[in-house]
Amino acid sequence: MIGMKSKFKIGDLLLSLGTVIVFVLSIVLWTFIMTNDQYFSRIDQTNSVTQHTHNQRGQAFNNLYVPTSSYGFENGQPYRLYDAKKNLPLEFAKELKSVKYWGIKTISSDQKSYEKMLNNSGYLQLTFPNEISVNLFTRRKLTSKDKKFRRAFVSASNDSLYLGNDKTTTIYRINLANADFSLLREYADNIKGKKPVKFVRTKDSYETFYTKQENWRVYSYLTTKQTDSYFVSRLLGTTNVTSRASKKDWTTYSLNYYTKLRVPSAASERNDLLYTRYEKQKEMTVNDRLLNSIELVHKLGLSEQDLRYFDSSNEITCYSNYIEGMPVFMGQHDPQISTKLTQDTVEVTFNNLDLQIPIPFDGQTRTLEPTDEVVQQLVNNGLKKAEIQRVIVAFRVEKDSSHDNLVNLIPVYFVKAYDQWKSVEEWKQTDITSLARQEAKK
Repeated sequence: MIGMKSKFKIGDLLLSLGTVIVFVLSIVLWTFIMTNDQYFSRIDQTNSVTQHTHNQRGQAFNNLYVPTSSYGFENGQPYRLYDAKKNLPLEFAKELKSVKYWGIKTISSDQKSYEKMLNNSGYLQLTFPNEISVNLFTRRKLTSKDKKFRRAFVSASNDSLYLGNDKTTTIYRINLANADFSLLREYADNIKGKKPVKFVRTKDSYETFYTKQENWRVYSYLTTKQTDSYFVSRLLGTTNVTSRASKKDWTTYSLNYYTKLRVPSAASERNDLLYTRYEKQKEMTVNDRLLNSIELVHKLGLSEQDLRYFDSSNEITCYSNYIEGMPVFMGQHDPQISTKLTQDTVEVTFNNLDLQIPIPFDGQTRTLEPTDEVVQQLVNNGLKKAEIQRVIVAFRVEKDSSHDNLVNLIPVYFVKAYDQWKSVEEWKQTDITSLARQEAKK
């Protein structure tokens, strides 16, 4: 019995000791968890980044990278189509969500075939403001060479889709599965908003020329602006940030030597900010550049409801707000956001003015002449037709004197030449001979 009692006492002692050890380990583990939030936060962030990267292409196409214009035909005449209630580009993007893509084939690459396709009344056209990559559009690596296109041609069939590259006049055909564009075609057939157009070859693309004098609506919006601290917090963080005011109405906030944010002073009445980060970048494809720029756009925290991909050239990608199917230029001729990604620098130029609340339409309009007449005015002023890259109708922002935060969106012609966007009135005041000489030296 004494032996048995001894064994029980030893067992009780070991059990008690084990309980104490488990209790102590629990305290140590609890302390570690409570004092290492950043470690677990990084785990969560890593998982979040991985999931975000996985979904990135789909989100990009669904939000920022969607067509902005649509065209149909009536009695052989092409028309620009628009209906606020039945937005054709958004319906097109919606119908593509369930589509499966397989196989891409080059159909033709000569100018004659391309122009025949442009004027083929059997197709509904949806266009992006500038080129995007096929892989971004399809949300998969359909081609190894990252082919680019600007136009999508929708036929009466749901089995394939044609993509057109304006610059190279190349037409691709992509085979589809699970596609159904019947609702899109129905909307296009019954749409009320139509303006007659023709497609004219310019230096970089085929532009939409309006063939008649047209009345365009003037829209009004209440605006809002975020504080400097809002962008400092989002782009630089909340600790170790220093500021330095300059003599030229600018203040520069710095996280370190490599990361800075420049903001205008309140007295300057400017709204353009510049974020700069110096870091080495790997070599990027067109698709990489478009996707990487999206991360920077999201980081700003501006309203993205009407924000769309607008333009790109070399390392620069631009985004503008689209109101009633037309882009809005901030300041004199700036998009809402421009990103520049080089091998050693990231730059984001953006406008702090957000179009917040639309005011009911009050009947104001502006009459614009046919596009041919506008181009001829510029040619008479010294601008060569061969240098004209783009011609569009877009909105210029104009302050309304009746309210501090009210602006009017005035429709005017904007032209891109020498890689610069300007309104027609600005181009008329530009020394084009001097500009051409500068460009020739580059």
